[in-house]
Amino acid sequence: MIWEIDDSARAVEGLDGRGRPMPEYAATLGLRRAPFGRRVLSTSIELGILLVLQLPVLLITLPALLSATASPDAAAALADTGRLGLVIACGAASAALTTAFVVVQLVLHGRKGVTVGKAATGIRSVNVRTLERPGFWRGAVLRYLVLYGSFLVPLVGPVLVIACSPLFDPERRGRGWADLAGATWFVDARDGLNPYDVKRMRIARKTAATDLADDRSELRSLATSATPPGTGAYIPVTRSSGGVVGAPRTDAYAATAEASGTDAASPASASAPAPAPAPAAVTPAGAAPAAIAPTAPSSGPGIPWTPPRLLPDASPAPAPALAGPPDAPATPARQSSPADPATPGVVLEFDNGARIALAGSGILIGRDPAAGPGDAGLALVPLDDPSKSISKTHLALLRTDGSIIAIDRASTNGSAVIRDGVEHALPPGQGIAVRSGDTLLLGERRARVRIG
Repeated sequence: MIWEIDDSARAVEGLDGRGRPMPEYAATLGLRRAPFGRRVLSTSIELGILLVLQLPVLLITLPALLSATASPDAAAALADTGRLGLVIACGAASAALTTAFVVVQLVLHGRKGVTVGKAATGIRSVNVRTLERPGFWRGAVLRYLVLYGSFLVPLVGPVLVIACSPLFDPERRGRGWADLAGATWFVDARDGLNPYDVKRMRIARKTAATDLADDRSELRSLATSATPPGTGAYIPVTRSSGGVVGAPRTDAYAATAEASGTDAASPASASAPAPAPAPAAVTPAGAAPAAIAPTAPSSGPGIPWTPPRLLPDASPAPAPALAGPPDAPATPARQSSPADPATPGVVLEFDNGARIALAGSGILIGRDPAAGPGDAGLALVPLDDPSKSISKTHLALLRTDGSIIAIDRASTNGSAVIRDGVEHALPPGQGIAVRSGDTLLLGERRARVRIG
């Protein structure tokens, strides 16, 4: 067996060209600067614990030593009073407990980014470059050496290092000289993102990377049929990193198309781009669902996708026709009451209480859905998702001859259908016929399907 060692340097996200951390990247993830008041409270809690651990020395050992120093022979004076053993025991116990507390604080800070005071006030410490644990030697030991070293200059040192130096931070993130030495940054885990929540942090990093990629270049919709130069017609077959990898049609397919009287590569078969429909309304919990008025899709091949996969006990659903009806003027979305006969019979009930009613040919769901050239007639339904586990254009829900088909649109965190307690993954571009009672998973969000 041959083992291969990956000695390549790890790519750190959120750094500029000079390797310096970018505050805007941390803000995009949802990390917030720890409030100064809570940092002071955290330090006060830890100092209070140290004071309690020093009480045996302050109440017993120190007074006994001060009283014994008044006599010429201090040791004999303590022995005569019978308190020598107690004085030694109190001093040793206080020293041992204080040392143990400081060591535990250093280990917790270096490995978990938390101490007793920070845990009580909802503050976490991270490495300012990697946004991960600070590290024991630099993030914890070196930082505390700078803090304790400031007490060598009474009063002026602590005030300058602890109280004033954070005000000089050019990035305005409250990092003092001790934080600069330890490369640490204190964040608010109570009102912002907890950097040690692995799942949330992974989703935030993926979402930030996806948003940056969307800003750099506008990707084609999964329904877009593109023909690479010099090849035959394009068939979407799979995806990689949110994109679509296609393959040219073979000679056998061309022969079949010629025999059937159709030309797959003919320009007439290409779908003309259509303006995006108006966004559909999302109604809050307890309110009547808003109907998405039917709109006629423009002429063209429609949405190219593989035939729907049937889950257990699901009735067969025919695949949608590739040719759409003639052009028809789009009807804007309208509000309808529960008693309105035009109210659609398909409703998605989300985990936050929002309800989306389905009507017409279908809808596109996402944080900021965008219709592609093949999405004519589909209404856009934007969803509020603070966790950003839902992609900008995440899932399409289509109505085809009475069946409801769900299609994942190459989302970052994927989609699935839960039926009878069993989760069925939804491959990108492949439709699955859903029925009443199924649960759709969109990233970390859930939506119950109600039909009828």
